[in-house]
Order: sequence, then structure tokens, then C-alpha cells
Amino acid sequence: MLAVFAAFGLAYGIVLQRSGFCFARAGYELFLLRSRDAFSGVLAGMVVATAGFAAVAAIRGALGLDPSAHLLILPLGLGTLLGGILFGIGMAFAGMCAAGTLQRLGEGYLIAWFTLAGAIIGSALDPFRAFFPQAWQAQFPRGVWLGDHLGAIGGGVAGVAVLGLIWLAIARLQDRAGSGERGFSLRAALTPTVIGGALLGLINTAQVAVTTAWTVAYPLALVPAALSNDLPQSALHQAAPFIVLDVGLVLGALLASARDRVRLRVPRRWREIVFALAGGVLMAWGVQLGKGCSIGGAFSALPSLSLSGWLFFPCLFFGAWIGSQIVRRAY
Repeated sequence: MLAVFAAFGLAYGIVLQRSGFCFARAGYELFLLRSRDAFSGVLAGMVVATAGFAAVAAIRGALGLDPSAHLLILPLGLGTLLGGILFGIGMAFAGMCAAGTLQRLGEGYLIAWFTLAGAIIGSALDPFRAFFPQAWQAQFPRGVWLGDHLGAIGGGVAGVAVLGLIWLAIARLQDRAGSGERGFSLRAALTPTVIGGALLGLINTAQVAVTTAWTVAYPLALVPAALSNDLPQSALHQAAPFIVLDVGLVLGALLASARDRVRLRVPRRWREIVFALAGGVLMAWGVQLGKGCSIGGAFSALPSLSLSGWLFFPCLFFGAWIGSQIVRRAY
């Protein structure tokens, strides 16, 4: 099973590196450059995963198995909202999301190590868990699966429809503002980022079919607590396959970037280091509160028909908008 997770990690890393898919890039381009290419890639990946997850769940249900067993249905509460906002601000500060941080490590970006260091610090020094343990408790600790109300196929169709409406709304707003890509053509829409997002959705669907949905940061966030005996060792053992997947992602990005000659990329300004550290800390706090990152909390939870994903996703980009405004003014 560890070899299976490592293989999925390699696949994710290769696609991420070659396509330029990144939630942080999607927020940056959407709010500062008025481009929706990267955001379209995010939506394309979630559309494919939503359809794929629904098909897997329906097949499992038809076989008499629990249709939601392999899906990522996260707890839902106030922490979901605040966690999404904090994670969005953090990824805007760092200029990379959780998966993007691992990808940058493989590409030789030293700034990614500062983001990772900030995430470790944030995971170890979590003020919400230390001082307000009950304030962010989930109202629905087992999560809410929309498939219980709409069915797997019905929920999948509804999810794809809503994601399509989101894309149309973003396109209409940008066209009215007189900026961004105008009009639509299929050839122009099939950019490397969109194709990469769709491939990631397919890989995530394959992962759901054999094990469970893709997540990146939450297993890593458990490591400091487990090593300090704040969590049982069983939690670390459960996170081990996903940590192997994360290592595979780094190696996949390294392999994919080898054709372009991997080289160390040193940050040029001290502000980049400060923002990377702060971004890592905020993303770690967001993961602790929301129980997921941009991948687990949105890219996998939303296609899983977890109600938490539909709350985390907009909060994530609201936070990215806040963070992008702060970064713009700082530079």
C-alpha cells in the first residue's frame, strides 16, 4: 500500500510541475492579474473529480458497500470557515499552497523550505488548540455527506452544475470589468493548467477507487503533535501513507523538472522569506481548524460531496483575496 501511495505521489508531482496547477496561483492571477486560467484549472480538476467520485460511490453502493467509505468527508463547523480564510491568506503570503510547496521543493526553490518551516512551527504552536480548544469545535464532527440527501449521482450532477455556474459567473464579472480573457473558445480554454487540473482529477478518482481521496497538509500537521505525545502514535501511523505520498510528490516534481535542469533558486529579498514563514504558519493554523488544506479541504472534500468543502472552498479564495491585497501593498 505504501508503494501505491508513493506512485500516486509521483503522478501528482509530475502533473503539478508540468501544468503549473496551483491554488495560490489561481488566487493571485484571479485577483491581481484578472486572469482566470489557473482558476479554470482548479474548477476543471474538481469537475472531473466530482463526476469520478460520484461514479465510484454509485458503483460501491450498487455492490452493497458503503458508497461514502473512500470519500473525504470532513467535520463541519466554525473552524471550517475560519480555517479556509486563514489558509487562503497564508497561501497568498507564501505564493504557494500546500501541494505547491512540495512541488517547489522538488524544483529547487529554497523559499519553499521557509514555507515548510513556517508550517511546522504553526503546527507545533497552534494557539487555537492551546487556548481555545472548544471554541472551534465542529457542530458536525462526522461531517455532512450530501449524498445522503441527493444520492451519489444526483449530488455529482448538482456539484458539476454549480462549479460550471461559478466559472460562468467569474467569466461574466471579468468581461464586464473589461479585463481578463474575453469570450470562449474550446481551443483557447484547453490550456496546460486546465488539462493538468483535469488529469489531477482523474488521478484523484483512481486513488478514491483503490484507497481514499488525496490530501496533502493535514497528515503533515499531525506529525509535531504525535512526536510530542499530544496525539496517539496510531494517528501518526494512519498518516504515514499520506506522508509517503507527499514525499513521492516532491520526487515527481524533481523528475519532471529534471528535463529543464534542476537548480537551486535563492530568494532575492528578505520580504519573501518573511512572507513565506508567515504564510506557512497561517496555512498550518488553517489546516488545524479546517481539517484540510486546499487539496484535502477543497479539491477532494468538495468532489466527495462533503458539505465542508462547499464552505471551505469560497472561504479559501476569500482569504486569498485578503492576502493578495496585503502582499500587493507590501511590495
